[in-house]
Amino acid sequence: MTSLTLEALKAKHGDAILLTADGVTVLIDGGPPGVYDQVLHHRLKKLNGSDTEPAEIDLMMVSHIDSDHIAGILDLTSDLVDAQEQRSRPLVEILEVWHNSFSDAVADANTNAKTVRKSAIAAASLIDADQVIADKVQDAKMVLSSVTQGRNLARDLRALSLDLNLGFKDKLVLRENAKENWEAGDLTLKVIGPSQKELDKLRKDWAEKLPKILEKERSKKVRVQAAKALDNSVYNLASIVVIAQVGNKKVLLTGDARGDKILEWLETEGYPEGKAHFDVLKLPHHGSDRNVSPEFFEKVTADNYVICGDGKHGNPEPETFRMIFDAREKGEKFKIYMTYSPDELAQHKDYNKTGNVELLNEILDAKPGRRDKLRFPGVKEASIIISV
Repeated sequence: MTSLTLEALKAKHGDAILLTADGVTVLIDGGPPGVYDQVLHHRLKKLNGSDTEPAEIDLMMVSHIDSDHIAGILDLTSDLVDAQEQRSRPLVEILEVWHNSFSDAVADANTNAKTVRKSAIAAASLIDADQVIADKVQDAKMVLSSVTQGRNLARDLRALSLDLNLGFKDKLVLRENAKENWEAGDLTLKVIGPSQKELDKLRKDWAEKLPKILEKERSKKVRVQAAKALDNSVYNLASIVVIAQVGNKKVLLTGDARGDKILEWLETEGYPEGKAHFDVLKLPHHGSDRNVSPEFFEKVTADNYVICGDGKHGNPEPETFRMIFDAREKGEKFKIYMTYSPDELAQHKDYNKTGNVELLNEILDAKPGRRDKLRFPGVKEASIIISV
């Protein structure tokens, strides 16, 4: 039987994942700035082996607009464009691309891309006006850069003669828009989120609530509300969530989606109350405890949990580990795969600043055997691999 392998690269505080099955390769996200040069380029180069033709990436998927997912992808496409212009051998050949750009996702008859860009600039300026708030809502500032990043990716894809989101109605990767499941070899990808409901909410938040706040108010309280509106609507609701399957083996890839939404989407897909078991679950938002809940881990279980994060912004949160252990410690066998070890997390200033080093150690040492559940790359390894 064909094996299904997930390889999570050491992508700092972001995601860079290779999903493979019997010659089929899917690249999901490329990590934040620096990851391409440090890790991803070298890993993709290994795909070529000794063949004269570049290895194929059957599908490249950017789960959502945040820089810690898309920056490495932009470095890759820029390299491929350079190789094309120089008529040299490309690093890889990409066959298909999925990505919901910010402008495309929020623009409709009442909100065109130009308006989106103007509002994004206003939002970023508003947040910059107060450094304390800016420090707390750094992710919201990515709305501005993501507009540019989306345009740059579209430009590179046009140069490479690659179309976005083939097979999806309106060229948006939504559950309802998929004409059929994506298939290559024995691998199937089923998009379960976001749905039209989330897209409509995102558009409504952007077109109605946020611009009014930005135009009429300048108080510190409202700036916080504006930042939260950006973070919740854009980053959490827009993540592409898919179930990858080979035979009876299943992997749930969550991007940075919210746990309550994932449960809702799973229920829509026929899982009663969202209850489902997977061979591999890639945790949302780098193990942030703001995206998950005890209910999520009680209903969505896995043999192998994957957490991508190096300690920046305090992720992965110790409370996330606690929720997993509390939900599963009844003699059940499972493992937690981390792109960075607890010792490496402890070296990050953000992890120390938040007090997460001590709290994580407390949780891991609370019961015997918890540390034995952890897996992470060796000293000279640049990724962690799970095969099912």
